[in-house]
Amino acid sequence: MKRYINILMVALATMMTSCLTEDPRDQLYEEDIYNNANNIYINAVAVLYNYIGGSADSEGLQGTCRGIYDYNTLTTDEAMIPIRGGDWYDGGLWANMYQHKWSPNDLPLYNTWKYLYKVVVLSNKSLHIIDKYSHNLSEEQRVAYEAEVRALRALFYYYIMDMYGRVPIVTSYEQPQDEVVQSERSEVFRFIVNELQEVAELLPNERSNKMGNYYGRITTPVANFLLAKLALNAEIYCDDNWTDGVPRNGKEIFFTVDGEKLNAWQTCIKYCNKLAEVGYRLEDDYSYNFSVHNENSNENIFTIPLDKNLYAAQFWYLFR
Repeated sequence: MKRYINILMVALATMMTSCLTEDPRDQLYEEDIYNNANNIYINAVAVLYNYIGGSADSEGLQGTCRGIYDYNTLTTDEAMIPIRGGDWYDGGLWANMYQHKWSPNDLPLYNTWKYLYKVVVLSNKSLHIIDKYSHNLSEEQRVAYEAEVRALRALFYYYIMDMYGRVPIVTSYEQPQDEVVQSERSEVFRFIVNELQEVAELLPNERSNKMGNYYGRITTPVANFLLAKLALNAEIYCDDNWTDGVPRNGKEIFFTVDGEKLNAWQTCIKYCNKLAEVGYRLEDDYSYNFSVHNENSNENIFTIPLDKNLYAAQFWYLFR
């Protein structure tokens, strides 16, 4: 009997030792995820496009409820939601929007803020990863990947700056929270412009609305469109004291474009001409822009294959 007990103890000890030397895990090691150029692009660049759309309220650049689209549309004379009895009242959310009675305490507005900055933080993390594993990339790949992420981050900063005004500029994934400070709206505006100008020529000069390798991606025309839109609204974005009744003058706000000093209006025209040079133009049939399959419209600049291309509609109206 003693012999059998000893054998059992040895077997149990062997099993316990075996368990201690195993490496059970439900995730891949980071080194395995970013071990080549293709995996780095998929897991550090392409993954960010997942956040352009949304699956919950206050998420997504277009199409979801109680988010960017609502706060930029129902607060203007573009649209309103009628309230009949208690239906669609939703605690006064929609009425507060078109009556301009929303406040910083509104949960959907706060959730929209969190969504936008979440993507900024993830973009900063992607830039950190690209730098960390740059030994797995060629110099051309590293530059291209960084440019695409920076352009995407600038797109989200555009919405943050447009909606909230004075906001923090955070460009490092490792920046401590206690070192994050608020910047004036004009400073954030210039940061976005500089980022887009620096990366625009590093991006593929391809049409994002055409099916193929660049469909739905940030390309040079997308960056140029954003720059045109920023210049068009420069009077607002450069005015840090917008309640003093003294507006800024676009003719006195200057940019450097291709080595040329231009005012805001000249800058807007310059970037619109760049778009025309690659084939963007007004459609003969205006209604075609609103068809279900409108991705091939000559007016759509940045399209994504979800929500019936609501986001595409956002990016063509400058020309109308």
